[in-house]
Amino acid sequence: MHDLIIRNGNLYGHGNGLDIAVDNGIITVIANSIPGEASVVIEAANRLVGPSFVDSHTHLDKAMSAMDMDAAGLGEAIAQSIEFQKSIPIEKAADNIKERGRLMLDWEAAAGSCAVKTHVRVDEMWGMEALYATNDLKEEYRGRLDLINITPYDPAYDSEWRSAARNGDIDFIAGYPGLLGSDTFAEDADLLFDLAMTYDLPLDMHVNESDAPDLRAFEYILKKTKETGLGHRVTVGHLTGLNAVPDEQAARDIALAAELGINVITLPSCNMYLMGRDDRQPIRRGLTRVHEFLEAGVNIAFASDNIRDHFRPFGNGDMLEEALFTAQCIQYGTREQLNRVYRMGTVNPAANCLLENYGLEVGCRADFVIFREPSVSQAIISQHPRLYVFKEGRLIARNGELV
Repeated sequence: MHDLIIRNGNLYGHGNGLDIAVDNGIITVIANSIPGEASVVIEAANRLVGPSFVDSHTHLDKAMSAMDMDAAGLGEAIAQSIEFQKSIPIEKAADNIKERGRLMLDWEAAAGSCAVKTHVRVDEMWGMEALYATNDLKEEYRGRLDLINITPYDPAYDSEWRSAARNGDIDFIAGYPGLLGSDTFAEDADLLFDLAMTYDLPLDMHVNESDAPDLRAFEYILKKTKETGLGHRVTVGHLTGLNAVPDEQAARDIALAAELGINVITLPSCNMYLMGRDDRQPIRRGLTRVHEFLEAGVNIAFASDNIRDHFRPFGNGDMLEEALFTAQCIQYGTREQLNRVYRMGTVNPAANCLLENYGLEVGCRADFVIFREPSVSQAIISQHPRLYVFKEGRLIARNGELV
């Protein structure tokens, strides 16, 4: 007697017409036909069953903050974001973040995400309230979705930050070495790597999000990664500047990234919207070199980034939607290529999140999605609501709605 059996599903990475059994939130059997009964039995009818999505780079504390505002460009977006923060006093910041954050997390869960990794603000306006709000939501959504924080260091909150790091309240260290092309990239990166080594925390950094042909920050991070041996515990996001440098330089940096085992996150839906705005034809598309990273064997994922905030007015917290956008931006349309895109929204981000027991294998947590379509390519192209979403073997959404 099993807790759950999914019958006759097209199991991603295994084959078609297979059964899955789940007990105590864990996948216990995968077979052609599982005998016996279960408390819950679902007939998949040769529909795709795949591992849940992982959104490994977003900004929960900014999400839904510009529902009634318009920003025509990056300058306006920055100004409006600052004004929005100022309009929420620090004593009300946590409640405001949680109220908006619940909307986004509900969308993510209903669309099939089992985990979300979010950058949080630490600044003079809200202090560390965004971290505290995020960790409150982490407990609130436990069993429905895993929420992971990426927290920047601010010397103004040194004692508070270090206490949180010691207490296990910080999951990843955030940072932006050389923000807006400044020459502080080495000093910034040194501090981040020192903190990572001191508190045994992984790093997830915004790096070279620019149209400028300047990869000094990325190349210095590669150097520090090699020196420290942190490897897969280092993640870099955006890297849009990689498209502005010569092919030979890009190839060298990509090869070293592969050798070191670092993770890369591309944010197509946000960077296609924001980048290249000062160009005249030809206008740069604002992506990093996704295909080259994949071909080199680098673990690269896509993610949602900004959702309905001042920097991007779009987004539905739906990683299948992001998969379709990514596929079109990187010109991947064959069935094999769309399978690679699906990995970029599932297996690859699970790795940069350092998730344990993730995947569609015996012994893994039963976090999976049953799609309406029989294959990855058809699911990405069709964009139908997810038929079933399971978190640790428990049904949390059906037909695109939470249950």
